[in-house]
Amino acid sequence: MNLIDNPCLPPVGIVTGQLAPWIVWALWTARNKMLFNNKLFSVEEVVTHAVAAAREWLNAQSNTPNRMVAPRSTRTVSPQDIVVQTDAAWKEDSRTAGLGWTIKYTGESLNFQSATGFVSSPLTAEGLAMREAIRKCKELGLRHIRIESDSAQLIKSLKSKKEPPEIYGIVSDIRIECNAFDSVYFVWIPRGRNSVADRLAKQALALHRTV
Repeated sequence: MNLIDNPCLPPVGIVTGQLAPWIVWALWTARNKMLFNNKLFSVEEVVTHAVAAAREWLNAQSNTPNRMVAPRSTRTVSPQDIVVQTDAAWKEDSRTAGLGWTIKYTGESLNFQSATGFVSSPLTAEGLAMREAIRKCKELGLRHIRIESDSAQLIKSLKSKKEPPEIYGIVSDIRIECNAFDSVYFVWIPRGRNSVADRLAKQALALHRTV
């Protein structure tokens, strides 16, 4: 259930941890839903979602052993701690692409890569990498993610409603997959900050070419 779509009485029971990061995340969620779904939320609804998400997180630390949890620490985990970086490498003559993505969480990283054929352009490859990364986050049961890419065109397409025709279907898939999360934030980063995903993508492409 998406709490921001189902406002109710404000939840109670938050006695530890910082609420401010969850409020900021709830504001981003409301903003994204306003941009993509033309849906407006009141201040009370946004705060309700933030408190509920914070309480859900606290409960998960002790009640859900299969979820990714933070190591013992005095630092409060915030939604910004889950960062997903994606990249792609594309070979023009074979129309193949290597896809790479890394999920950074409380100081640790989970790295993934794959390769695929019949890819028409570098931008399409970037979109495919991000779509696979989001699906993996969904599989892992993550609820709040920050997705970073060095493809300015892809990030711009996701933040607007004017995606290039070549990636229209992929962007649509990404938006549909994002409905499974409480909040998703897309961010452009310089290529130098995306070195891990870039390396994974190039490795995947090289391995695909040798098969």
